[in-house]
Amino acid sequence: MSAVTTDSMHRRIAAATGIVMLSVLFSRVLGFLREWAVAHQVGSSAVTDAYYAAFTLPDFLNYLIAGASLSVTFIPVFAKYIAEDNEEEGWGVFSTVVTVMGLFVTVLVALGEVYAPHIAAWIAPGFGPAERSRVVFLTRLMLPAQIFFYEGSILSAVQYAKGRFIIPSLAPLVYNGTIITAGVLLTRRIGITAFSVGVLGGSFAGNFLLQVYGAHRAGARFAPNFRVRHPGFWLFLKLSVPIMLALSLSFADDWIIRWFGSYLQPASITWLSYGKTLMRVPLGIVGQAVGVASFPVLAQLYSEKKFEDLNRVLNSTFKALIMALVPISALTIAQSHPLVVLVFSHTRLRAPDLRATAGTLALFSLGMFAWGAQNILARGFYATHDTITPAVVGTVMTALNIPLYWWLAHRAQYLGLALASSIGISAYTIVLFVLLNRRTRNAEQGGLVVFFLKVCAASAVSGAAAYGLARWLEGFMSWHRPLHAMLLLVIVSSVGFALVGLLMKALGVREMEGYVRRALSYAGLHR
Repeated sequence: MSAVTTDSMHRRIAAATGIVMLSVLFSRVLGFLREWAVAHQVGSSAVTDAYYAAFTLPDFLNYLIAGASLSVTFIPVFAKYIAEDNEEEGWGVFSTVVTVMGLFVTVLVALGEVYAPHIAAWIAPGFGPAERSRVVFLTRLMLPAQIFFYEGSILSAVQYAKGRFIIPSLAPLVYNGTIITAGVLLTRRIGITAFSVGVLGGSFAGNFLLQVYGAHRAGARFAPNFRVRHPGFWLFLKLSVPIMLALSLSFADDWIIRWFGSYLQPASITWLSYGKTLMRVPLGIVGQAVGVASFPVLAQLYSEKKFEDLNRVLNSTFKALIMALVPISALTIAQSHPLVVLVFSHTRLRAPDLRATAGTLALFSLGMFAWGAQNILARGFYATHDTITPAVVGTVMTALNIPLYWWLAHRAQYLGLALASSIGISAYTIVLFVLLNRRTRNAEQGGLVVFFLKVCAASAVSGAAAYGLARWLEGFMSWHRPLHAMLLLVIVSSVGFALVGLLMKALGVREMEGYVRRALSYAGLHR
């Protein structure tokens, strides 16, 4: 690949990443505000535990039909037809997928509605009759949203494949915004049910109606059909079925935590949900944005058989993720308590709730980079039309880690579950990294490991210094007050990031200056 073409590819990814990152930033902020609204309106109790447990069956159906993975299973199929200059046939496959799979998910939702009481006994076996009844009611209310999520995902996938990222990026904003609005306006009348009403309304407005408009603008052509014998539809199934049948830890972690959490003290599931939501804010902004933006490029390079260029883009993307998430993870761990106090101030959470949530945040943050990295690594496999390897590895790793969840839950309650989550996702990421680099014959595998260790060393030292500085500043300001917590976070984070930069430079991480210079260039600030 020539220097001009390489730079053009990086610019394409950077431009798309900028769009998605801005969207994810607002989405994660709204996602946090959604949890904040629950904490403000309801607090943390057995009622909120039931609300979060009620997401398990809807989430499982979404996973079972690969709805959350359509952008990585349909894009390679569509890209294949574009590469062959046969886009019209690609739209035919799109119509088949929408028709056949849409009918399939509707049937699954109907079965879920009928058997919800029986399934609830498996979802949260530790709940009493009142909590279990609430889980059944909320589950039935939110199940139809999966129809809108699925159809919206395939509509978003074709927009991504056509290089259009703005309208798909608005879906989570509308979704979360609707949940918050419903919660604020209706909680006094119908309690926690208000947020479930918001889930249904938000999925219809943001994930379905808006994406119908976006796909139409992207030139989508739809004609209902049941051409299930078409080679393109079979390629889609070949890529999707392994994901449907697998139980990867990246998807199953929430379900496992809720299952074990149902046996722990009331509010344990809620504390874990709040902590993981906070961890996902920087994770989503960086990891999700980079993964979504880079995947269409990776799929195109594989379809064009440019394997050396595929490795080059993967390596560059992976290094950027390391430089962003590892320092953020270290500083989040160092400042978890003042961070939780700041963001959950003026809610119904009390001091014990804040301490518990801060503990889960710190332990979840240990796996922050792994959560982002597995997203990139899995997409590397998907771009090469291999969904079987991540599915098999994910299922095996999930099975191997369940005893760890059980043991740590008994040893450390909700904190043990957060720690098990981080250990499990880290192990899964390491295995994926080794296997992907073997598959793509990446000659830079050793260099990536050295790069990662250098950034980890700089971040660990910076995190330890930030923790010490925060403890010292406590003598002058109490971070139990929101304003003081904000001031402390600004001071400590500024010092921490500056120290990370200096240490990386001292360790010879030359890529840091290159990424900064490139970012400024793409922003039009550097010549």
